[in-house]
Amino acid sequence: MAAAALAAEPIHAQETKYEVVIEGVDDHPHLSKLLTEVSSLVALKEDPPPSPIGLGRRADADLDRFRAALRSEGFYDAIVDAEIDVDVVPAKVLIRVEEGARYKVTTVAIAGPNEQPLPDGAPTPDALGLAIGSDARAPAVVDAEGRILPRLAEKGYAYARLLDRKLIVDHAKQGMDVTYVVDPGPKVTFGDVTFNGLDEVSQRAARRRLPWREGDAYHPAAMEEGRQALADLGVFSSVRLRLADQPSGDQKAPVLVDLAEREMNYVGFGADYGTEDGFGANAYWGDRNLMGNAEKLRVDASVAGISRRGETSASDFDYRLASTYQQPDFLSRRQSLNLSAEALSERPDAYRRQALVLTGAVERKLGKGLKASLGMTAEQSKIEESQQTTRNTLVGIPAAITLDRSNDLLNPTKGFRLSGAVTPYLAAFGDSNSFTVARVGGSAYFDFKDDGWYVGALRGVYGAVIGGGLLDVPADKRFFAGGGGSIRGYGYQEVGPRDDKGEPLGGVSLLEMSAEMRVKVTEDIAVVPFVDAGNVYTTEYPKLGQGLRYAAGIGGRYYTVIGPIRLDVAVPLNKRDGDKAFQFYISIGQAF
Repeated sequence: MAAAALAAEPIHAQETKYEVVIEGVDDHPHLSKLLTEVSSLVALKEDPPPSPIGLGRRADADLDRFRAALRSEGFYDAIVDAEIDVDVVPAKVLIRVEEGARYKVTTVAIAGPNEQPLPDGAPTPDALGLAIGSDARAPAVVDAEGRILPRLAEKGYAYARLLDRKLIVDHAKQGMDVTYVVDPGPKVTFGDVTFNGLDEVSQRAARRRLPWREGDAYHPAAMEEGRQALADLGVFSSVRLRLADQPSGDQKAPVLVDLAEREMNYVGFGADYGTEDGFGANAYWGDRNLMGNAEKLRVDASVAGISRRGETSASDFDYRLASTYQQPDFLSRRQSLNLSAEALSERPDAYRRQALVLTGAVERKLGKGLKASLGMTAEQSKIEESQQTTRNTLVGIPAAITLDRSNDLLNPTKGFRLSGAVTPYLAAFGDSNSFTVARVGGSAYFDFKDDGWYVGALRGVYGAVIGGGLLDVPADKRFFAGGGGSIRGYGYQEVGPRDDKGEPLGGVSLLEMSAEMRVKVTEDIAVVPFVDAGNVYTTEYPKLGQGLRYAAGIGGRYYTVIGPIRLDVAVPLNKRDGDKAFQFYISIGQAF
């Protein structure tokens, strides 16, 4: 023993500083790391003992830890000793390791209590991931054990229990026999559901979110699907589903649903600014549970264009008043009814528009992050352009599909998003013809170090108006580019063809691309260099021979609990006459 070898050494009054060297595991970096992690000699090196005897005791304690760690990795014949030299300063502690043979798994078995056979559908040893002939490592044995109860639960044995884990090490065969003893319990079905915590939300609204009926075969995936569906209602701050401690006499598993309701009414406001767009402000009020079944009503009011192009008259600002209503579980658990009404007056450079828009749509969830919608919209508008004034009554049939596999709504760092939308418009009355607007887009996010500090982001958009020439399509249905959510560095809607007065005309096809690198310099602050490109065309398909407009810039992000606050400054790289030297933008959320 290391301590015994030092018994005759004199006790020094001062602390005994030391160094630690571990020999014999150079060919196994994993073992070297493991022994270093469990070593008190290493962990307490900056707190040396008061004497060589104390150092010896510390080494003895480490020898036991090392032997246990080596056994956990399958080295049951390992020899470990320590040699301490206190005649040098600092003292040297040499740990010698002789690994010996690494034992293998020789048998794997799953047995019921008292060696009773397990029911049909129980996992087989092959399904546990612990192969015969593999290294007899404790972590692998524990990992395999952790797969047993979930596999039984998937077969309806929700109350299965692990009774014992028997490990028999045969030194002669240098192997280990592994036996797991399991009580599967009864095979159960879903029983009655008890909701706890409901106050303003009806039990009916909560119950129809659950994807099973009483008597259906139990499956843990259904429990998780129900938990997520309740959370998606947006009226609960916490959702927990669990089974009762014991099944009922008829082998049904009662389900307990613990809920905490959110504050149902909310208000908010926001503001933004852009060099081209001027100041804007918005306010909103909402009710998450309008009639007790998680119906949502929201009213938004906004004003924009304040000080845009030097305008100070209230009649020159943009105004919008809108209300939206959503009824969840409309005719089916996976779909909702969305209704909206909007009145607006807007004055971008390209046109002036006053409109009333009514929309109704049914949205259906098709899978993880995948949803589609189909609806109808009716619009009455008056649009003034430099060349003409039109009055339009349009009826549209909007259809859309989106796939969101990103990891965050406002600050995605991984995954991707895809979207597609098409709306045929029928000109019921007025000056417009029938036409169809189509748009597809996508974005992707790459977390290069898996810690959110170095994130690359790409975006692309393509759009086309089918069935109408440029002046046959109402101005608000044409494509425009430029601005904070488009091609930064150019003014709002300023990219693309212009009329004789230099005002933007818009186009019937669109192409946009963006790339940026979000680099954190602290936990809360990031620097974001970016490039944007794109153009708007007067033809149904982009004429790439007409070129693209390019811009580059640098941005800053300040990360808050409500999302990143964004400040971007961009310059046009191939500016035209009339384009400003730079643009800057302030808003909440990433650019895309």
